[in-house]
Amino acid sequence: MTNGGQWGPAPGYQPQAQRGGSAVVLAVVAVLTILAIALLGVIVYLVLRPGGPSGDGPDGVAAQASSSSPSSPSTEPPPPPATETAYTTVPPRETVTVTREAPAPRIPRGGGQPAGADSSGWLADRAARCNAGDPAAMIGRTTQASFSICVNPANGRYYYRGSSGGAGVEIDDPTVTGSRAVVTNNDVLYSIDSSGMSIYQGGDLISSQPMLVFWNG
Repeated sequence: MTNGGQWGPAPGYQPQAQRGGSAVVLAVVAVLTILAIALLGVIVYLVLRPGGPSGDGPDGVAAQASSSSPSSPSTEPPPPPATETAYTTVPPRETVTVTREAPAPRIPRGGGQPAGADSSGWLADRAARCNAGDPAAMIGRTTQASFSICVNPANGRYYYRGSSGGAGVEIDDPTVTGSRAVVTNNDVLYSIDSSGMSIYQGGDLISSQPMLVFWNG
């Protein structure tokens, strides 16, 4: 009983409802503490385990090395050997030029020259006479021209010297075969034998001269 004659709770008395609420709070706190400790343990394990949180430990490195290592050599068969292509183009022909030395001219024998000539050709017509000391292999006179075909003793080559109407001409390297001679001067050709001299230009006959005097050594 309290002062004033009223009843009140006795000192040290706790209601039953308050004791029950405290027990529930303690239980919740205990559960939260256990969960916090468990979560902390998981975090510590993840941090302190080999390789760390990313899992880059020996096993992880081996796995990465395995995944990044080059693949094993291919077992595909080797490519077939290259084949050469046969060309159908005919290679150009080689042109072989055979140079034959002309036979050495026959040095004419002396004597028997026609009148008015000696061993070097005509005496009175210098344009139809060989150079001094060179022998004549052929001497002739047609109805229009006089000529001598001479031999150069230094090299054995023939040359032609002739005159017609006062004009003289000298032509190198005529072809002499026995009693015949062919003299070429650009597009003009002289064909000479014992019967006469025929002159062609561009393949056309421009003069035919009968032979009056003919000698060949």
